[in-house]
Amino acid sequence: MDWGLIGNAWAVDLLRRQLARRTTHHAYLITGPEGAGRGRLALAFAQAILCENPPHPGDWCGVCRACALVPGRTHPDLHWVERPEDKQGITIEQVRELQRQLSLSSLAGGGRVAVLVEVDKASEGAANALLKTLEEPAPRVVLLLTASDVEEVPPTVASRCEVLALRPVPLAEIAAAIEARGESAAGARQVARLASGRPELALRMVADPALRSRRLTYGTELGEALELGLAARFALAEQWKEDEHLEERLTIWLILLGDAVRGKVEGPGGERPTDVPSLLDLAQARRALDATLHTLEALRRNANPRLAVETLMLDLPTPRRGAANAVPRAAGAS
Repeated sequence: MDWGLIGNAWAVDLLRRQLARRTTHHAYLITGPEGAGRGRLALAFAQAILCENPPHPGDWCGVCRACALVPGRTHPDLHWVERPEDKQGITIEQVRELQRQLSLSSLAGGGRVAVLVEVDKASEGAANALLKTLEEPAPRVVLLLTASDVEEVPPTVASRCEVLALRPVPLAEIAAAIEARGESAAGARQVARLASGRPELALRMVADPALRSRRLTYGTELGEALELGLAARFALAEQWKEDEHLEERLTIWLILLGDAVRGKVEGPGGERPTDVPSLLDLAQARRALDATLHTLEALRRNANPRLAVETLMLDLPTPRRGAANAVPRAAGAS
């Protein structure tokens, strides 16, 4: 059983074995980029823990009351904690309320699971309050924390968890899974390329054609922006300054430029979603990647969008024709 995940079967196998052997830890930290499947894995693990009639140790039956309630997060012994809409992260008040709930008896008479989403964005007070629960866990309680990267989580929190770092999933594996769900072969490969190793993102693009279309457009826009003059680039900055999808656009650029860098280092042969690698040499691709990353970080710190994008447009390289397709000698070129 794959628990409904695409890829990262090693993580499912590990958790299933621990359940079967009754060696589960009291806390896990599931890391990986957005769209990697952190939330799906946490919910699947919770379902396996709470299932009332597992057909085999470590699996779930899919028909009991718990299996009916967990996917919708309505099981009384599943506590789902995520950032309020008006906050930047989980708050200390949410953690204290969770502690109060976990101090009570199980409503279903079994174990309990608490999922805390994006603990890397939790307030300092919330992270400190969480330590008490991690250090003195209530009986039969499993805590599942998710985050983008273990390095972004306070060491005092991460050190008290078993870390499961989800890895990018190969394009072919994502495409096969998407095609098995009814997508055409061409469409499955397209969303798999755009997802860049993140299966949940691929599934969202299948469900939301507008999202897929935007992501395709962003790749085209990157190639066009690289070949524009400075005045035209500044016009783009003016156009995008109030675009609600600006961070999404730059995230796609980051993915594509990362692909370009890897393509230059590893040499030809990889399947890429756009022609960006053919426009830039290795040094240019790295420069563009760094500039895009710095812009995203600035926007997430509430920098002025227009100024941030204008700075990006200044920093983006202009392709030098003739050298872009060369593979660096250090990467094995003869």
